[in-house]
This record gives sequence, structure tokens and C-alpha cells, in this order.
Amino acid sequence: FEMMIGNIISDRAVQDRAGYAKYDIVVANILADVILLLQGEVPVHLKPGGVFISSGIIDKKEKAVTDAILANDAFELLETVRQGEWVSITARKR
Repeated sequence: FEMMIGNIISDRAVQDRAGYAKYDIVVANILADVILLLQGEVPVHLKPGGVFISSGIIDKKEKAVTDAILANDAFELLETVRQGEWVSITARKR
């Protein structure tokens, strides 16, 4: 187990340290605005067939996150789960 602190979205050193095509699953329970940025970075770190679970999405932002994931050719949408005003979206790397 290794812990890193940094910005994987924009810091190349953090991206390199995290590694590429290395993970079976990535989970992000954070604000939708951050998930919108992460969905562009996460695929390079996932193995083919790897899963990206994003949650902590307020229902008002569901469409924006879903649209971004669908627009990213690296992903196929697997599932959307709603609980009250909260949403979780799961996608698989192609």
C-alpha cells in the first residue's frame, strides 16, 4: 500500500508515479466538477476492462457527468445508481 498526495489531473509527476494501465478499479467519491476533470485522466491509469466508479454526484450534475463519460471514447457506461439526491455512475474502460 502506498499513499500519494497530489493533483493527478495536471501534475505529470503524480501521473507517472501513479502508473499507467495499472489499475482494475478507480473510485472517486468527490464533487462532480472534479469527476468531470478526472474522467479525462482516469482511463490512462486503468487496465483495459477496468472500472471507474464515480459517486458523490448531486442529482443536478448527473447529466453533465454522464454526458462527459459518454463523450469519452475510452469508456462505456455500465450503471447509474440514485439514492435521494445523490448519484453514482459506473463506467468500464474499453
